[in-house]
Amino acid sequence: MLREMTADPLPPGPATPSRTSKLASGLYSESFLPAGTPRGVVVVTHGYAEHCGRYREVANVMVNAGWAVITYDVRGHGHSPGDRGAIDRFQTYLDDLAIVHAVARTMVAVEAPLVLLGHSHGSLITLRALCDEHPPAAAAAIVSSPYLGLRLHVPGYKKLMAKVASLVAPGFAQPSLLRVEDLTQDKVKQQERTADTLCFEVATARWFTESATAQDFVAAHADRIRIPTTWLVGGDDPIADPARSKQIASRVPRADYHDLAGMKHEVFNEVDRAKVFASLTAALARVAN
Repeated sequence: MLREMTADPLPPGPATPSRTSKLASGLYSESFLPAGTPRGVVVVTHGYAEHCGRYREVANVMVNAGWAVITYDVRGHGHSPGDRGAIDRFQTYLDDLAIVHAVARTMVAVEAPLVLLGHSHGSLITLRALCDEHPPAAAAAIVSSPYLGLRLHVPGYKKLMAKVASLVAPGFAQPSLLRVEDLTQDKVKQQERTADTLCFEVATARWFTESATAQDFVAAHADRIRIPTTWLVGGDDPIADPARSKQIASRVPRADYHDLAGMKHEVFNEVDRAKVFASLTAALARVAN
């Protein structure tokens, strides 16, 4: 299902967290609460090589819509423990999501809906969890620019090195080849990303192979996802392949696919992100109604 984007007021800017905390296993998290009783709670999982602090404007949008929000630094990122970008098993990401999910449930009333939101690699974590035989309980999911296939050109020898190193030196890191110009066309957001010392510019070998396996699992089991999903996909994304996302979304029951023409990878940081935020709040409104 394709939807047209509608205009919306200017983006609100970042919000200050209501609370920051360390969760089980040392995961760093930020919580945001609306003024009144929350309509529900949203669990936000960020992308690879970044951190949850980059989602304070997204959180502000959702808080203004009446939702509680919890974001967290994925293991090996930001203020959470672990070597930068390193992972032994993709299952660790799913276990950590379960920890955050349990905390999120305590932030709102028992009957209030819980929504999962992921960006890029965070979308892969979210979708992989939802494809499991025992998926996390959620009313809906929202994924932006899901990392389900790589559009960015990576030389064959680097892919081969990553596969070999995954077996003998899983922490082996290579430059990620990402450019800020591939993330967004917003010059201010490009400058912010370049200056952000919590972000990093490498990809580790075991992460590369584990993520590829997770991508294959989602592709093979997409029809297991039964909750409503909203897909916010940059049509000009040079990093995560939008064609792959569209193909997999077509096999997901109740998928609402938004082809965001002209937008690059970080749709929440694009010049016209107010339009994306309008689609985001509309998706949340459908859950709450």
